[in-house]
Amino acid sequence: MVKMKSDNMSVIDRVYALPELKSCPIESTFKIIGKKWTILILREMFRGVTQFNRFLERISGLTPKLLINRLKELQKSRIITRKIVSESPIRIEYHLTDLGKKLEPVLIAAGSFSMSSMPREVFNDGKARNPEEIIYSRS
Repeated sequence: MVKMKSDNMSVIDRVYALPELKSCPIESTFKIIGKKWTILILREMFRGVTQFNRFLERISGLTPKLLINRLKELQKSRIITRKIVSESPIRIEYHLTDLGKKLEPVLIAAGSFSMSSMPREVFNDGKARNPEEIIYSRS
């Protein structure tokens, strides 16, 4: 059996060899989630936060103006939806769309990398953790 050149190619090489590729798919993802605060907003949404003031409470340093801008960008990218829950007093909630929910493995991969490869930045004791044990434990 003749070994094809593509068998030796990395996954990234195979993607970038596609003739129909218009732009960098990695860059396209990071144009959405790579701005400061966006990943923290998404993290909180995956943790169940839906209300504007809860985001501000849980993300230290985030200002209302920046939060408004990031939420609008996420809506424009169809990552989240905005829903008026009550008119008086007005209450608005933000929810992940099906498209937004597809970002969960990206966040898990980033967190897993940090837990195993950058423990001094992540953990008080500076010891690496096995991400699978934490992520998939039943505790």
